[in-house]
Amino acid sequence: AGYGCATCMGNSGDVDPGMAEASERGMVTGAILSGNRNFESRVHPSVGAAYLASPPLVVAGALAGSLSVDLATEPLGCDRDGQAVFLQDVWPSSEEINAYIIKFV
Repeated sequence: AGYGCATCMGNSGDVDPGMAEASERGMVTGAILSGNRNFESRVHPSVGAAYLASPPLVVAGALAGSLSVDLATEPLGCDRDGQAVFLQDVWPSSEEINAYIIKFV
């Protein structure tokens, strides 16, 4: 390895072939990432739009599977019983966060 980020510019591996093909056809593809930098192709040369978010929101976006999902009002997916699961269902409360801070930090 040399200088720079080990995952920038696609160094973390290939994207889904369908995403790469869409990018080659001129579609602006996107990703959600947690980090301190944002620029075109940050995630991969095929990803033209990258959005910075907190780590939990990156996971929520991955669960939703699309940047077009409104994480505040639309379900992230469904549970094993087919019931919609929303961000507020999986987001920890302040009390839960504080308990982990006290226990582990």
